[in-house]
Amino acid sequence: MQSIHQVTAALAALFAAASGSALAQDDHAQSGFCAPTTKATPVLSTSDFDGDRTVTRNDLRMLRQQVRTGQYVAFFDRNADHLLDSKDIAIAVAETGSLSTELDRQLAAAYRATKAYRNIRAAIHDGFVPWTPSFHGHGTHWVQRPEKGSLGYAFDPGAPEGLNYDSKGRLWAVFYYSGPSPTRLNGEKYPPGDSFVPFAHLYGEGFSGEQDVWHHHNGVCFTGLNYEQPTLAARKLSFRQGLSPKQCLPASAIAKGLPVSPDVKWTPQFHMLHAWIYELNRCGTFAHAHPDLAPSSPPLESSLPKENVDPQNPHPAYPFARGTMCAWLGELGQVPAFCVRQK
Repeated sequence: MQSIHQVTAALAALFAAASGSALAQDDHAQSGFCAPTTKATPVLSTSDFDGDRTVTRNDLRMLRQQVRTGQYVAFFDRNADHLLDSKDIAIAVAETGSLSTELDRQLAAAYRATKAYRNIRAAIHDGFVPWTPSFHGHGTHWVQRPEKGSLGYAFDPGAPEGLNYDSKGRLWAVFYYSGPSPTRLNGEKYPPGDSFVPFAHLYGEGFSGEQDVWHHHNGVCFTGLNYEQPTLAARKLSFRQGLSPKQCLPASAIAKGLPVSPDVKWTPQFHMLHAWIYELNRCGTFAHAHPDLAPSSPPLESSLPKENVDPQNPHPAYPFARGTMCAWLGELGQVPAFCVRQK
């Protein structure tokens, strides 16, 4: 891990660069944001901030303490007015004794696990590094290095794999990841391995209820992403999708059947879910993107091989449900069971 002096220098450079290549998602274009007149709703259904199932004096204490700090956190905004003040306290007092939902308690677990990361230096200390450049609706994704976190493991609301920051280092959201593990420099995989998980696997996983919506990315090519010697300057990273291994990886990596290049990564598909618990999102707590985050960063479509292509409704050039994904995996010598069944 880098020294505090290296961290400070890197942060200064990071905050000076708010833009970079874009990362496209299923409906993340500006036109896909909710209407500007959409009214935000509170993150929680009741004021159970400590997640112990009931609104108690401890929850009131937590809220009052947050109001005193003067720092806005959407998690505590009971009337969804983008302020923390006496009105939120009055609502919480009125809710004393009420029971919370399972979703409330899961969101409280996400908040407890990440509240320290409002200070980006704490996130760096715990192994988080930039994963993508900044782009409209997401800012910069930071992900926990695989030896530190649970990348690729089962969904756990109290263990999000990633964080969304703006150019000033302010935390807006957490995100969850499901997909293959990254590759070590020696060609081995971090646990749990390289198993490809089709999108349907995630049905039934995630937060309680039906508010959360996973989205996926296909044929993703990361450049500049090196987990052993990570950069803290997101502008040095690039993110493209809709590419085959041969279009992304050096020939030497293809020959070995694995993406072993230290700073070029390829993955067939992974799945993500955002939870906007730090900055209130009028599009919803689990919206794919936040319309007010990094508006000057590049549009999300710029990472696609052809603009205005929605990877959830694949372009004929890469019909994932009709063999292209299997062909891509075949370039690496991988023939998963779902490809065999397609024949």
